[in-house]
Amino acid sequence: MKVMSIFGTRPEIIRLSRIFSKLDSNFEHIMVNTNQNFTPELSQIFFSDLKIRKPDYNLRISTGQYGKEIADIIQKSEKIILKEKPDIILILGDTNSGLAAIPAAHHGVKIVHLEAGMRSYDSRMPEEKNRVLIDHLSSILLPYTNYSRENLIRENIHPSKIYVVGNPIIEVIDFYMPKIEQSSILEKMKLKTDSYFLVTAHRSENVDNPETLSKIISGLEKIHFKFKKRVIYPIHPRTLSKLKKKIPKGVECIKPLGFFDFTKLEKNAFCLITDSGTIPEESLYFKKPCITIRDSTERPEYIESGSNILSGLEPQNLINSIKLATSSEFNLEWDKSLGDGKTSLKVANILQGKIDRQKYE
Repeated sequence: MKVMSIFGTRPEIIRLSRIFSKLDSNFEHIMVNTNQNFTPELSQIFFSDLKIRKPDYNLRISTGQYGKEIADIIQKSEKIILKEKPDIILILGDTNSGLAAIPAAHHGVKIVHLEAGMRSYDSRMPEEKNRVLIDHLSSILLPYTNYSRENLIRENIHPSKIYVVGNPIIEVIDFYMPKIEQSSILEKMKLKTDSYFLVTAHRSENVDNPETLSKIISGLEKIHFKFKKRVIYPIHPRTLSKLKKKIPKGVECIKPLGFFDFTKLEKNAFCLITDSGTIPEESLYFKKPCITIRDSTERPEYIESGSNILSGLEPQNLINSIKLATSSEFNLEWDKSLGDGKTSLKVANILQGKIDRQKYE
């Protein structure tokens, strides 16, 4: 059986890293990197850190203009699909790279969507449109949790197509924990455990608007002075290009980090501040409070767990959220229903056992 994985961003590379290995061992596996995240700090370093083999194809898609980027993904992925004739295409998540599902569906190739069923019900998010489209083109849907499974069933996707497999990040973290612990990033940056905030902010709805981005930076400045702690912000190149105002004192913007260094910072931070969907997952696993600077989330499980607060962007609400989240000892535990460290095995088993006997299309 020939399985083609198509990906292109940092989170996809990280979460698929153990699944890549399982696919290489058990199938004829074709890896296609769209190169949506094209800088070395957001792409190549993760192949090096996680010892992922060189992809079979690098599409080097054109980024910057939405229409041109999507057209490039569709055109170039279609060419490879027609050449390789895979039995299955595996896609993770909701980035533009996942829109390779469009030519795959057109040519009758079965699509397997990992991270299916997440919904924010916020149409402002480009990712929301992508995830809905990919889910409804897919032959097999692999949500992380039962919460996402229920979303799919409410949209009339037949239950026979859906298998809950858990979050793959747990398997990745556990596998690489010795190397994470060996990271010397704390010493290099002269940081101590619980002495700093770790920030990520990169979503287009947050950083494309200069007023919104300015509000985020002002909020981070207020946090530094209020809590008397350093604010560490590994900044996405795209975000840096949008930043018009001077970076204030106390906000330390640094280049994006590799997986081991960044995860070591996550594990030892006082509090995490993010507009990412993935950081709330990791914060609960590391027993760290997390504030999401968005108005909506596709991961309500982490709000329900008690580890995450959805603060929005207003600086005072952000400060109040941090005060609440850090006011008591963090004693929440990761529930194995969110991920049990066996996702790669489950994915491989489902592909092997299900794909040729599918009844519902």
